[in-house]
Amino acid sequence: MNEDPTTISAPAIKAGAAIASAAGAQVVESASKATSIFSDLFVLNWPNIASAAAAIYTLALLAEFCWKKFWRPFFERLGWIKPKPRLVLTPSEWAALRPTESD
Repeated sequence: MNEDPTTISAPAIKAGAAIASAAGAQVVESASKATSIFSDLFVLNWPNIASAAAAIYTLALLAEFCWKKFWRPFFERLGWIKPKPRLVLTPSEWAALRPTESD
């Protein structure tokens, strides 16, 4: 045995084993964190209820925005839904809306 104690035999195998064991430890740790996160989410307390309500409200606002800006105009162009009628005022209706001098 005249090997130098500072040299490493089979360095690629040892490095691969070290990386695999570290990755396996991270997977196990992340799985345990995920189960604790999900168990915390499904506990009914006020912060979780408020978070769920905020998430639902945010999704409703996003859906309304997308409907008004993207989906409705797209469906109107395709002819799948009728466009909203535009407000057209006659000159007499404009005159009725204008304030008079006696006001």
